[in-house]
Amino acid sequence: MKILAIGDVTSPAGLEHLKKNLWKFRKTHQIDFCVVNGENASFITGISPDGAVELLRAGADCITGGNHTMQNKSIYTYLDETREILRPINFGDSAPGRGYTVLDCNGYRVLVISAMGNVHIEPTLDNPFGFIDIVLREEEGKYDVSILDIHAEATGEKLAIGYGYDGKINVIFGTHTHVKTADLQILPGGTGYITDVGMCGESGGVIGMDAACVVERMRTRLPKKFVAALGATTADGAIFTVDISNGRVTSVESVKF
Repeated sequence: MKILAIGDVTSPAGLEHLKKNLWKFRKTHQIDFCVVNGENASFITGISPDGAVELLRAGADCITGGNHTMQNKSIYTYLDETREILRPINFGDSAPGRGYTVLDCNGYRVLVISAMGNVHIEPTLDNPFGFIDIVLREEEGKYDVSILDIHAEATGEKLAIGYGYDGKINVIFGTHTHVKTADLQILPGGTGYITDVGMCGESGGVIGMDAACVVERMRTRLPKKFVAALGATTADGAIFTVDISNGRVTSVESVKF
């Protein structure tokens, strides 16, 4: 099974880019299942129901979330009603929606978990390990392939998650920093891993934002409205090939389109 993970959609332009290109990319690379982190599709204000529908139609099989997902209250009912969109599982049972789902892929059952770290990121949620452990225990025997999006700031925390679930979760990819890391690898237990898969949005700035705006805000510490960067819109991703017979990832590939 070939699984495509795409980094944070940072703006409406990123969403439009996927609408134009994702299905073609999937066909060319024979992708069986695609996970997209869509938490910023409405430009740092979460994701709207319309945006989620468009992203699923564009070729995402599952949309994972992050720290901005719950900022857009219009998505709350959609989170409750739609199995293909997730918010981080460690928001807890009081939050709308769900943190994991099991979806069909050509007759195979794919477990997708969305979780958030708690180092240098707000809001500070409970430890993700306990929530992930509960899912794996309760869903044991009910899925064939498993995927985890760990949305976190600290690279060490994401790598610890990777090693902590090496051999227990087939594919683990990190999101949130919008900067693709160079550590795409197969861990010793057979899990495909990358600390951060990158972003889908305008290039040429600072993590999708116009560089001058970000510099001024950081230099002066005064409020400054972010605007999108001016470069070409691109999508960062990674392809993981999983051997269904034993659950081990056999190849990993970094992609940009």
